[in-house]
Amino acid sequence: MSNIINYTGEDFENETVSQTGLTLVDFYATWCGPCQMLEKVLAEVSNNSDCKIVKVDVDDYPEFGAKFKIRGLPMLLLFKDGKIVETLNGFQTFDEIMEKINLHN
Repeated sequence: MSNIINYTGEDFENETVSQTGLTLVDFYATWCGPCQMLEKVLAEVSNNSDCKIVKVDVDDYPEFGAKFKIRGLPMLLLFKDGKIVETLNGFQTFDEIMEKINLHN
């Protein structure tokens, strides 16, 4: 079982990118309706995989918008051993996310 971590300004590279294994980063905003719907999906993903999940509020950390070319929310990036292997834009279902996690596991 994995936990969902809310990014709070620590070293992003060490928290996510430099980790071995899979890390799913959710770029979201509190005002975003699809982002709110995705919360329940990510909780289910967390309970059914070993993938680390990190949530980043783009309003609190706007620098990630340019760094990862975020054009819409929610945006999920799946990192494997420090490299982006999948980019998922918009709301995703549990099955869609698990398919990508299983593909790279």
